[in-house]
Amino acid sequence: MKEPFNLEDCQKLAANDPATWLVEVREAINECINKTNTSVVSADLSEGLEITEGPLAGVPYGLKDLFDFAGVPTHNSSVFPELVDKPVEEDSELVLKLKSFGASCAAKTQMNEFAYGLSGENPHYGDCPHPRLEDCLSGGSSSGSAHMVAAGYLPLAFGTDTGGSIRVPAAWCGIYGIRWVPGYFMKGAFPLAKSFDTMGWFTRSATEMATVLKAWFDNESDPATGSIASSALIPKDLIDPEICGVLEQAVHVFDPMIDHSLTVRLETLLPECNRAFNILQSSEAYALHKGWLESQAELYDPQVKQRLLRGKDWTDEEMAWAESIQGQIKSWFENYFEQYDCLILPACPVPSIPPSESSADLREKMLRLTTPASLAGLPVLTIPVMLDEKRSVGLQFIFKEVAVRVPLSILGLCKSI
Repeated sequence: MKEPFNLEDCQKLAANDPATWLVEVREAINECINKTNTSVVSADLSEGLEITEGPLAGVPYGLKDLFDFAGVPTHNSSVFPELVDKPVEEDSELVLKLKSFGASCAAKTQMNEFAYGLSGENPHYGDCPHPRLEDCLSGGSSSGSAHMVAAGYLPLAFGTDTGGSIRVPAAWCGIYGIRWVPGYFMKGAFPLAKSFDTMGWFTRSATEMATVLKAWFDNESDPATGSIASSALIPKDLIDPEICGVLEQAVHVFDPMIDHSLTVRLETLLPECNRAFNILQSSEAYALHKGWLESQAELYDPQVKQRLLRGKDWTDEEMAWAESIQGQIKSWFENYFEQYDCLILPACPVPSIPPSESSADLREKMLRLTTPASLAGLPVLTIPVMLDEKRSVGLQFIFKEVAVRVPLSILGLCKSI
């Protein structure tokens, strides 16, 4: 592969020279497999690509391996025979939508097993590497999708975000990511926790993210992007001191209000949000996996199994408390959106790490930043903030509803970062 795949160039090549387009897509997928073995690509689908009509015609994309793609197993980066050995019969709702846009699925991508992790680690297929930092992780759970976009193998890839699984890899890999709301185009996707699971995607640039957004929302002609009202919170007790100043400088590009009268309450809720999310998510996930945990526990990634097993022991009092915290954070955001279009928070506390530094403590710090939006079921656009040529963190822009105005407005300012 000579150059990273650019979305616009991909479309032009597909229109003008489809044979060369097909060769270059296949070469890109093969190069990724040769470099990363099984840690990024779950299934190579580039042999069967076709170019059809639509606003994303000629755009090859990656698909996280929990979305159904007819004729291919959906195995969730697990080794469960019931999944690995069983091709599915129908396309997921997301794949059908993308077919209507003319986009072509070139690969299914690896992930943390059953999407239960934020690091990109997987003992079955290999830890997903960072695209630029040797011996560091991509972030997860949408690890393979983020890697393929950041490394330039594909211009677009889809993932899911339950508790940060698009936001963290977007931040660590230095790319753009968006998550929507629970249930939105999730039919035909293997769930982790249905009431929290969201669909979303990655692009390498703000321009490409805007292109996909406009296509997704039926090419709305120049919606009123204009200025947006935002406030920001940078919780310094959670963020590595090295990056606090960089994030604060990046935030100022968006000219936010620093409304302590509102954000002080949110900051006090962050630890409670984290614990409440852990309780509610793991209880849903355990209910789904209970049968396998009883009959095939040895097949699980040990870390994933440990997270799942938490879900069986929560008391009624703990569940009620978690639901109360969820209600409080939803109310906080309802009040907040009466005055503001979006809230800016860091997407992660540190840049990418090697596997040896992937700890429970770091995971909990990450979740304090990501779970407010998850508990409230809100969409989030994540933009990268580069620390140097290779390392990055990110800012998450939490907004109110599935719509295109706010994310396009944010993207219009990103060239100043």
